[in-house]
Amino acid sequence: MKPLLEKEQKILLTIKRLGINGEGIGYYKRQAVFVDGVIPPEEVIVKITDVKNNFAKGEVVKWNIRASERAKPFCRHYHECGGCQTQHIAYQEQLSFKEDMIKQAIERYSSVDLESITFNSIIGMNNPKNYRHKSQMPVQNTPEGITTGLYKKESNDLVPILDCPIQNEKVNFVNQEVLKILDKHDIRAFDSSTMRGMLRYIVTRVSHRTEEVQVTLVITIYNKALQLAAKEMIKIPGVESVAISKNKDAKNVAIFGDEVEILQGKEYITEGINDILYDLKPKAFYQLNPEQAIKLYKYIKTQLNFDEDKVIVDAYTGSGAISIYLAPYVNKVIGIDINKESIYSARHNLKINKLSNVEFEIGEVNVVLPELYNRGL
Repeated sequence: MKPLLEKEQKILLTIKRLGINGEGIGYYKRQAVFVDGVIPPEEVIVKITDVKNNFAKGEVVKWNIRASERAKPFCRHYHECGGCQTQHIAYQEQLSFKEDMIKQAIERYSSVDLESITFNSIIGMNNPKNYRHKSQMPVQNTPEGITTGLYKKESNDLVPILDCPIQNEKVNFVNQEVLKILDKHDIRAFDSSTMRGMLRYIVTRVSHRTEEVQVTLVITIYNKALQLAAKEMIKIPGVESVAISKNKDAKNVAIFGDEVEILQGKEYITEGINDILYDLKPKAFYQLNPEQAIKLYKYIKTQLNFDEDKVIVDAYTGSGAISIYLAPYVNKVIGIDINKESIYSARHNLKINKLSNVEFEIGEVNVVLPELYNRGL
């Protein structure tokens, strides 16, 4: 049977919705066609670039109708980098599309009747720029020296980026200073094709509360030059912690290795909301967008009835931020996470906040939760 579509074929397509990766989706004789950079209800001429059994991919040749919600991307790397997918959409419209994606997911993956659910408006950011307080950037060798970047969509090709506009400005500054020091000490990026070099990622986190900065170099093998470089990195304004994590397996898609070693400075940096403090080790999870985290936690609090909700389970608790935030209002909170480093930080955070009504369990939520239920919580 001849396929509906073929590569290089040009078709007229009306974009009906967005996919989970921000791609536009239209239908050609009921076959889904995925197209980057378009939004509903745009009408476009598309050239087919790939054909699968149940769908096809295409690229825009011409716009017949453009949506009024289209915006100019604020990042100069947007059309190359695979890190962001929706900057071509006006921000308020992005929020509406995200709500629609949630509804699609509920409709597709559950038996819940959408009509029975009240959807509250998504609470957006005041300024959707420079909001990420943590970066995990791969590195690459160039003729000019080592650089950070992000990968092109669906590839291992790195787009050199030194000034990502969604990352906190201090993160960008520290990354650039770290790169200068790495070059000075001839610390090179790991190249999987030659198996040479040692550095795989630079992980940088800045505290929204204290502006302390934590730098972790993910490496394949230790070299004494790292210790010398760390002594200079700790002098970068704001940097309070410099660490390494060995991840030797070139095929391992995880960022960190099993262990983290502090080379210079403190073991933790401190985050916080109001009077609550969170000490974060390099591998511990905390919201990448702290300003939105504060809005989220406050909203969660408004949705609870503390006269009835006396015991709270915080699934996927990370470093225990939500658990500790809600603890003063309830009898007991149980936080669950599989990440040992996060639970270690969570238990440490209990001590510094002097709380006694919170417990943290290590393990898979779908395993630990039934066990807790059987024990009567």
